Amino acid sequence: MYSMKKYLLLFLCLTLGVAYAQDTLRVRVMTYNLRFGELASLEELAHHIKSFKPDFVALQEVDSKTDRKRTPHQKGKDFISELAYHTGMFGLYGKTIDYSTGYYGIGMLSKYPYISVQKIMLPHPVKEHERRAMLEGLFEMGNDTIVFTSTHLDVNSQETRAEQIEFITGHFKNYKYPVILGGDFNARHYSEAIRGMDSWFAASNDDFGMPAWKPVIKIDYLFAYPQKGWRVISTQTVQSLLSDHLPIITELEYVKEASKKKY
Repeated sequence: MYSMKKYLLLFLCLTLGVAYAQDTLRVRVMTYNLRFGELASLEELAHHIKSFKPDFVALQEVDSKTDRKRTPHQKGKDFISELAYHTGMFGLYGKTIDYSTGYYGIGMLSKYPYISVQKIMLPHPVKEHERRAMLEGLFEMGNDTIVFTSTHLDVNSQETRAEQIEFITGHFKNYKYPVILGGDFNARHYSEAIRGMDSWFAASNDDFGMPAWKPVIKIDYLFAYPQKGWRVISTQTVQSLLSDHLPIITELEYVKEASKKKY
């Protein structure tokens, strides 16, 4: 009788353990402003990114086929295609403006195939300022589905950044899938814009990340939504001189809400 109870208890533990594993999603994400490749080759940037084995990477200041005078070594290169090739990941690109015979914008790299992708232009109240966008992808991650997004907010106006964050939060408010957002917010951690992210889960630390050679401010962030259910396993602001921004790498765990479990 004792042996039977013991085996029954072991069976229940194993069963619950499997159920827990199936209801937990673990993901490794990165955000990185590339400074349009001014300080490094695309091969160097790709090798650096690949060394951290991310599932998803949010990229900002990404050129495509430009003739930028400050970066003659990058002339005509399609950054996303080359980074995708050298990392072995899928690459997605969102143009925000035309620039110097080509394009300038944001992008992402993914270890997993996408179901859909869309570029969404952000509020642009001051027409003289550069347009900004977010690039949103819906991805198949094994048996799970996740939304990963890259953005780069307005550099000139605190009011515009706050409006853009309000727009982003409203956009994702009723999403059925977990969301991770990475980007250059051009906003200090104590600013009105970042306070506007209080309904999100903060998925990066408070380390300064810019300029890379002597960091004195933090403007790059990772956030997750909904706020509940997420846990940071590890996060690191990486010391690197391949851009003027330091990349951030975070490993996260998402436990799905108990109310959504089906028995």
